[in-house]
Amino acid sequence: MNETLRIDISECRHDHQIAVEPFEMWGAAPALLRPLRTLDDGSLRSGLVTLPTGWSGVAGAAPLTQIYVCSGTFEIGGRALSAGAWIVIGGGHQASCGSEEGCELIVILDAPSAATATRKPTFLVNDDVFAIEPFTPVIGGKPFAGFERRVLWLDPLTGADTRLLRVPGGFVGGGPNWHPVHEEIFCLEGDIQPDESRPMGAGSFLWNPAFAIHGFAERSVGGCLLLEWHDGPWSITLEPDAKRPAI
Repeated sequence: MNETLRIDISECRHDHQIAVEPFEMWGAAPALLRPLRTLDDGSLRSGLVTLPTGWSGVAGAAPLTQIYVCSGTFEIGGRALSAGAWIVIGGGHQASCGSEEGCELIVILDAPSAATATRKPTFLVNDDVFAIEPFTPVIGGKPFAGFERRVLWLDPLTGADTRLLRVPGGFVGGGPNWHPVHEEIFCLEGDIQPDESRPMGAGSFLWNPAFAIHGFAERSVGGCLLLEWHDGPWSITLEPDAKRPAI
């Protein structure tokens, strides 16, 4: 991993701007994929998957897969799940899945590492992530009042986590910062921006690469709900003297 700090290399895209590809990972039945992020070897790290009415397949095996149900109904392992459900499956475990009425999912795949090669079979289902008790995040010793964080998955092998974050309206960020791991953010509802050139709304995706300085003018007018995931232990370092290049 390149540990050199770099400025203004974050990528922001919106769901309607992402080209659709066939999704064949869970079987031969046709499904649609909008890739959010791919790794250097071309493999998928995260994406939006649309399953049509009557679709069926088999999820799991390797790599570990995290699934967030955005809309519709997704059936897996004999359970019917609606929007706000969360699944973690992999490490050799497989389960039949499908969708009678069609659905849209956010799918996050393991970033390969020596640790993930030893993963044991895993199958976790949470019918409603909003039933998880939220807590106020504390960053740099400062509680962020009005914020609600819910941890959906903490990988015991890598320290990677996936979280749901509710940001209150009127939020203004603390300025330029960076993380030692890749950070991916999908806006489920509301508005937020990392800077003036990247306004985000429902369906927007932001990738902050590891050691990328970002957040020069972060703010949310009306508040938002974000799904965030990382590929290792997350932390934040402020860079108050960093200057964003002129646009």
